[in-house]
Amino acid sequence: MQFSKILILIVPILFWVGCDRKTEMIEDPGIPPAVPTGLRFFFASDGEIAIEWNFSAEPDVKGYNIYRRTDSTESFKIAYVNDSFFFDDSLSYNITYFYRITAVNLWNKESDFSVEISAKPENRYSPKRPIGLRINARNWEGEISVFVNWLKNEESDVEGYNIYRGLSPGFTPDSTNLIGFSGSANFSDTNSLSFYQNYFYKIRAKDNGGLLSNASEEVNDLIFEIPEVIFPSDNSIVEFFEEFIIKTVDVPATYRIGLQTNKFFGEIWSRTVSTSVTNDTLNINFNPPSLQVNKAYYWRIATYSGNSSDPNSISQIFSVTFKD
Repeated sequence: MQFSKILILIVPILFWVGCDRKTEMIEDPGIPPAVPTGLRFFFASDGEIAIEWNFSAEPDVKGYNIYRRTDSTESFKIAYVNDSFFFDDSLSYNITYFYRITAVNLWNKESDFSVEISAKPENRYSPKRPIGLRINARNWEGEISVFVNWLKNEESDVEGYNIYRGLSPGFTPDSTNLIGFSGSANFSDTNSLSFYQNYFYKIRAKDNGGLLSNASEEVNDLIFEIPEVIFPSDNSIVEFFEEFIIKTVDVPATYRIGLQTNKFFGEIWSRTVSTSVTNDTLNINFNPPSLQVNKAYYWRIATYSGNSSDPNSISQIFSVTFKD
């Protein structure tokens, strides 16, 4: 018992001593850090400049202030970093930028300025080709369009994207099939579209200097008409039935019917059917959970081309009420 009590007393003391050593602070030397050395460029092109320098060996240095000027501006602080490098972007091609840095210690004392270096980030290289291109032809709410989107380029000097459309696969994107320009990574084509015409798209990134990337991969889709509903008709009051009946569109497609408890949400049943039957009747089995009589339910039908997970055409919302 005596030995156990001694151990209990010793352990907290050791723990306190250990914690005290771990949290021991470096004393403020009362002087600023040494001036950073080795400031240099490792990239300067296409509106982007990257600089690096020698990491300080002083244990109390916590980071670096970055200062920049041009021929027409005074030097001012643009960033603080903990690393020994800095990346500056969205710069003008034809302006020379001057950089110098200072070291900052734990007590926020700042060193004198380093040497100053300068570079002009001229427009030398074309942007990278856009990737991740996706497409969705749409017949939604009485409007037809083809929506394409892709991943935004990483280059900071990309002004936007040229959109090209062809009517056959493998087309060459040039001024003859340029249909638009987008400042963001998406585009909605509404120009002279027709049902069942296969449209092919490619994208080229364009930088602020007018240089164009190689073309993206090619994607294609076609716009469907909305299937004709044969049974049940809109706003009908009917006995329970086992099949919806619609008329298929003019090309093979996937059809999805969804039944809702109100006009906007609350789906309680759906059925998806893919078929190669065209311009003919299609019976879609209807096996919902228990339904209330004399209550209006709402349904719509959507088609899918297989080129997108989003619907190609979407019908209006229909109403049906079941009799007792």
